[in-house]
Amino acid sequence: MLDPAAIKKILVINLAYLGDVILSTPAVRALKAAYPGGEIDMLVIPSTAPVANGNPYIRRVIVYDKRGRHRNLLRLWELIKQLRAEKYDLAVAMNFALRSSLMAWATGAKYRLGYDAQHAAPFLTHVASSSRAAVRHETENYLALLEPLGIITEDTSLTFRVNQEAVVAMRSKVKLTSARPAVAVCPYGRHPLNSWTDQGYAELIKYFSQDGDCYLIGGQAEKESLEKLNALSGGAATVLAGTLSISELAALLQAVDLLISVDTGPLHIAGAVGTPILGLFGRSDFRVWGPKGVNSKVLCTQPPCWPCYQRECDHHDCMGKLGPAEVIATAVAMLKDRDVS
Repeated sequence: MLDPAAIKKILVINLAYLGDVILSTPAVRALKAAYPGGEIDMLVIPSTAPVANGNPYIRRVIVYDKRGRHRNLLRLWELIKQLRAEKYDLAVAMNFALRSSLMAWATGAKYRLGYDAQHAAPFLTHVASSSRAAVRHETENYLALLEPLGIITEDTSLTFRVNQEAVVAMRSKVKLTSARPAVAVCPYGRHPLNSWTDQGYAELIKYFSQDGDCYLIGGQAEKESLEKLNALSGGAATVLAGTLSISELAALLQAVDLLISVDTGPLHIAGAVGTPILGLFGRSDFRVWGPKGVNSKVLCTQPPCWPCYQRECDHHDCMGKLGPAEVIATAVAMLKDRDVS
């Protein structure tokens, strides 16, 4: 293990997606525990910056717009100069992509940790194996990255800082009542094959809107799809498409009684704020990407072709065979358990 007294500034580099940044929280916490005197910054892509800002162990978030502004070599060099001026003692590249390790090397940090994938080892001082002999949750995979530093922990719990300003802003946009159970539904993710059937969602929304409030959540890009889905349910839900910031979404998820979601970023935000989650999983492996927490459950039909890493599918049995009755019954039981506790 590196001398904690020698590690004053740390840069964590995570250039993956929203869920990945949330799931790396235990590793960031472990770094803070190992180097309590060290300040931790995080380098992320623009879309995940609000998520990184919710990490209580991070001092500052720095944006690397690899597909936009920083495609320009001059602007990329300006970013690298900014990073080098910080004089980081340790840089941690959390992704397999060579770009992450190159950025760690470019910072000039004395110690650089990352994976051996894509011939990145020459740019690192501490190298973790990219081969994974066993299936384990992604939070555990992130923690395994730290083993070359001698950092070992079993704490894979998630956390997200929801400030009062976000709560106030969210409540100015969303009408929540304590008298009725509130259920949030996140039907679409980045991968279309992760989604359930619209008819199934419609039956789910109709059922829970009888005695509760349903909220359909998603980004601005999903607005048309969410509106069509709500119309299929008879307009029973409130559509929140691109309405809330990430911090406000976290505040909403913290306030609702249950989130029903496919494998996508908001599922992990909900886990970080302690919301009970019913995860609907098809092609992706819930053992790796499933919701964290004791109040979470997963429904997955696990056909013979599961888990699947294909971009296209001619049958989509994994989600098509998941019936509305099973989803509704499981969600009802989870709401009852919450009422009892």
